[in-house]
Amino acid sequence: MELLTSVQKSCKLLKIFLDSEKELGVSELSRRLQLSKGAIHKLLSTLEHEGFIMQNPINKQYSLGYTLLELGNKVKKHDDWAEFSRPFLQSLAGYTKELVCLCIIDGNDAIYVDKIESQHPIRFNVDAFRRFPLYATCASRSILAYRPESVIDQVLSEQLRQYTSHSISDPEVVKERLELIRVNGYETSSNLRNVGVTAIAAPIFDADGNVPASISLIGPTDRMQGNLSLWTEKVLETTHEISRHFGNKS
Repeated sequence: MELLTSVQKSCKLLKIFLDSEKELGVSELSRRLQLSKGAIHKLLSTLEHEGFIMQNPINKQYSLGYTLLELGNKVKKHDDWAEFSRPFLQSLAGYTKELVCLCIIDGNDAIYVDKIESQHPIRFNVDAFRRFPLYATCASRSILAYRPESVIDQVLSEQLRQYTSHSISDPEVVKERLELIRVNGYETSSNLRNVGVTAIAAPIFDADGNVPASISLIGPTDRMQGNLSLWTEKVLETTHEISRHFGNKS
C-alpha cells in the first residue's frame, strides 16, 4: 500500500498531542518526529490554515484546533455503537451507581467512545476518546481476547507499558488472562491500570461473531468488591442484550 508521505507526517504530528501536554513548540515536535524545524513549520502552517492546529499568540506554542473537535463530534453523532448502546449503559449505571464505559477497537488500539459517570461523590473517571493499547485495560483485553492469534502476538510484541506496580509486563501472563476471558466470557481486574480501582468488563459480539466493542463497569475497589458477583452478572446481561440486538444469536 502506497502512503502519501506528507499526509502521514501530518497525522503523526497530530497524534503526538494525544499523549502530551496541551501545547508543544516547534523544537519539541521536531525532536519527537525527527524532522527538521523547517519541515515542522510547513506542517504546522498547513494544519493551522485548515483549523487542525492553532498557535498561542503569547508563547508561540501550538495546540489542537477546533476543527478536530467538530470532526470528533461528527464521528460520535454517527457512531452506531455509541448511539445504540447508550440506553443500556444508562441502565447499568443507574443500577450500580458506578462509572460505565463503552470501549471499541480501532486498529490495534482501543478507545472509550461513551461513558456514564458514577453518581457517587468519590468516584473514578476516564477520559473519553483516549486511545490506549489493547492489552492495557480490562475493557480492551475483553476485545483483544477474541482477536486472531497473529494480532494478539503483534500487540504483545511491543514492550508492555507499566501503569502501576501491579501492571503485567509478561506477554505470556497477558495471554493467560485472555484465555480466561474466552472461558469465562468476562474479566475483572484491580490495580493493573490504576491503584485502588477495580473493573468488570465483557465483550459485545456482532452478527458474525466478532468482538468490536466491550462494556466495562469501573469504580473504587472498596465499593466494587462487595458487589462483584452481582455486578458481573449485570455487566454480562447488558453485553448479551446489546449483542442480540446487533444480530448475535449465541
